[in-house]
Amino acid sequence: MLKFLSFIIILTLSFHGFSQENFKWVTVKKGEGFNAFLYRNQLNPSKHTSKFKALNQGQFTKTGHLIAGKKYKVPLRYTLHSIPLLGKDHSRVKQINNTLEGAVIHLVAGHGGPDPGAVGKVSGHKICEDEYAYDIVLRLGKELISRGAKVHFIIRDYNDGIRDAAFLKPDKDERCYPSQVIPQKQTPRLRQRAAAINILARKEKSGTYQRLIVLHLDSRSKSNRTDVYFYHHAKSSKGKKLALALQKKIKTKYAKHQPSREYTGTVGARKLYMLSTTTPPSVFAELGNINNYRDQIRFTRMDNRQALAKWLCEGIVDDYKNEKKK
Repeated sequence: MLKFLSFIIILTLSFHGFSQENFKWVTVKKGEGFNAFLYRNQLNPSKHTSKFKALNQGQFTKTGHLIAGKKYKVPLRYTLHSIPLLGKDHSRVKQINNTLEGAVIHLVAGHGGPDPGAVGKVSGHKICEDEYAYDIVLRLGKELISRGAKVHFIIRDYNDGIRDAAFLKPDKDERCYPSQVIPQKQTPRLRQRAAAINILARKEKSGTYQRLIVLHLDSRSKSNRTDVYFYHHAKSSKGKKLALALQKKIKTKYAKHQPSREYTGTVGARKLYMLSTTTPPSVFAELGNINNYRDQIRFTRMDNRQALAKWLCEGIVDDYKNEKKK
């Protein structure tokens, strides 16, 4: 079986090193000198001039000066984010690149608090939808942050964090942003998390790329094996584009890692509360059937949960890049 399947940043530290493979393009301002340009981009001329020139070889004047109006490659400084919500073993997140710089992603793990969601059984162990959706949400958030995104975790369990065990112990202490007790009844629960998302979304600058991802596990008969599938709001073209980008990414991964198995995950429109009442373009993802043995492997194996989070992240990156081209 293939192994695939705001808290945000409390502390930011800069490392002295940087990689020439990870850079951003920056335009030289009129009248801006060499040192001023480097300082503007958090680079020390005495330490980083030679590396900067090596990265931009052949792009200077004959006397070695910058050319006004020209774009240069500026190496990214390694940045370390401290995010306690991810748990003590995962709280230090290294930003590896800035491919999602400027993006704001809202992440919701389905159910939580008094509602465990769908419940399945594996070898006598009870597995609950909310625990596995939450673990994948945290892993996805970590992947997004490592690529420069700003992430809002809407559902939060302050003492769980990312867990590597196969069987995640269920509890009822999850909270809704910022630290609200989650209601027992469904409609108040959904209304609460939708309101939290909309409040956070309004605080972002107009025109900011914002997306909402809601993760769930389905509950069907044991014989019904399902691939990851997606819903979007019928009137949201951006939500549909994101759903298609996520579907395409996972289909590509299946073709690479399981060429003998066809990926059958679908994209469709559905009138769901979380898609209808939240302001950011949104996607509702069903990650599989919690009662099916094959699908259960997708959730109970830690490396599968991690792979799924990474694939979803890469799909968001693709959607973000396509949006920026416009």
